[in-house]
Amino acid sequence: MLQSETITTARSESGNGICPLIISDADTVRRYCPSFRHLLFGFEAQDISSAMVVPPASEIESFLFPRVRIVEHPVLKFPFFFFQNHRHLLSSLEKIKPSLVHCYGTAKAPLASSVAAHFDIPAVITIDSARFSIRSKMTINKNFNKILVPSNRLTEKLTQRGLSLEKISQVNIGTFADESCCCYSDTDRLPSMLVLGNFDRFSDYEPLLGAIRHLNVDGYEFLVIFMGSGPAETQIRNFIKSTGLIQTVTVTPLIRPLREVFRGCDVFIHPCSFGDFDPALIETAAAGLAIAADKDNAEEFLQDGSTSVLFDGNDELSIYSVLQKLLDDKLFARSIASAAQNYLRSNNSVSSMVNELLKIYESAKQH
Repeated sequence: MLQSETITTARSESGNGICPLIISDADTVRRYCPSFRHLLFGFEAQDISSAMVVPPASEIESFLFPRVRIVEHPVLKFPFFFFQNHRHLLSSLEKIKPSLVHCYGTAKAPLASSVAAHFDIPAVITIDSARFSIRSKMTINKNFNKILVPSNRLTEKLTQRGLSLEKISQVNIGTFADESCCCYSDTDRLPSMLVLGNFDRFSDYEPLLGAIRHLNVDGYEFLVIFMGSGPAETQIRNFIKSTGLIQTVTVTPLIRPLREVFRGCDVFIHPCSFGDFDPALIETAAAGLAIAADKDNAEEFLQDGSTSVLFDGNDELSIYSVLQKLLDDKLFARSIASAAQNYLRSNNSVSSMVNELLKIYESAKQH
């Protein structure tokens, strides 16, 4: 386990005076782990010192860099130690002297705004979902200089929820697209499909499981990996056993690094979006998988028939038809996978992401 604070360089600010402090919650860190790695790599490349405030035992070991300071908060996980934890955090950050707070997700918005107020520095927030509380909305509108979204599709939803349109800016999540496309790159192996999720509710995955069962009954040979964990995992396993899918479907815990897992698969299935943005889709496309996704997604690069194939996540027949097409027409599957990679190379480079963020950081400091 990491120490409560790791400082690996003596300099508290980079030459241009920018030292961003990233604050996030454990779930967001887990979902954005590869994206954070790319972001911190980009900061390193531009000689920018940065720091992160994350909960203890967050999945951060895989993206530590020499000039990144990690502060774990809260140190003591007891409600009666709130003020002691807060004082310890501020004391640790005094040594870092951040110039701006960048909050990822709404869960830690109150903490991020509190830290920004203490140091009298600006704060920006990245939001990937319109599902947040009224209290969060009030905190964001009042205390954050900028609201960043990874997809323009979220802008309308956020304004409908009452966030200020004037504060919203789009910053695409940066990634590194593989040179090769892994979709059906090995003709000697069975087609493999990957489902990545939290498995919160069985009903979210029941139509997909039904489609997989009917494909299996119709004689299609393929493998499906459900990777993740959650309350519905037991029901998913029971469905697999009761329908005779043990040889076709397997359930595994989350495996990292994700990119290596993606490279061993052909198709990525994203069955339920709830209108949220999922950074895993960026990494999936970068690895060169063909993406089959719920049509209610927030990713701009997922264009039906061009860079992906979309289905109705509540309609078993719709899912069946899409997966059947990807199994029958492998050239089509590879073509949409390659098109998605090309889209990311043009629109989601790490350098562009970092440059856009630095412009926003500078603008926020001047207001």
